[in-house]
Amino acid sequence: MATVDKASQIGTSPVAFAAGRPVPPSVPRSGPPSVPQSGPRSAHAGRWADWTVLALAAAALGWGWATRADPRYDPHGWPGYLLGLGGSLAMLLVLGFSWRKRSGTGRLSVGAWYNAHILLGVIGPVAVLIHARFAWGSINSGFALAACLLVVASGLVARYLLPLARRSGHRAAGAVVELWHYLHLPLYAVLVVAVLVHVYMAHAY
Repeated sequence: MATVDKASQIGTSPVAFAAGRPVPPSVPRSGPPSVPQSGPRSAHAGRWADWTVLALAAAALGWGWATRADPRYDPHGWPGYLLGLGGSLAMLLVLGFSWRKRSGTGRLSVGAWYNAHILLGVIGPVAVLIHARFAWGSINSGFALAACLLVVASGLVARYLLPLARRSGHRAAGAVVELWHYLHLPLYAVLVVAVLVHVYMAHAY
């Protein structure tokens, strides 16, 4: 009884105390501590979020294609102009993720900025594509649209193909995908310059 009393005073079971292996009071006596299952749930939620965003983007592109000949959405009118302006601003705001990742400061977490980076990286190009009426247009507008699509392609590679290439173990495939991933930032710089030139030319002529 003395052993049991002493064991109960330090919060361990009599069997564990007698064996010389006291169990910490924080561990429940009914069994091992439960392991949180948030990982698979988070991955599942992330996949649903991806599909939801892609479905909304496809719906917006379908609407844009159906109204591409509507004079109310002419790129030189206010609705079309605001689409182009909003899309350009969205693509500029994606820099927030790079700033947050490198500075280490800010209220939002890196993960939250990454999600915003992806969301803005979808909204911006969709708005720009509708603004352009799915056409190349002049040389400067066509160049800006091409740069936009290349940035989107490199972002999709980084989002989906890069993890697969790293897990596959194939060095050649991984090197190619890694190289394409590192083109994301230079292509984005080209896009910013192309958009600025396009905006200037649209207002100057």
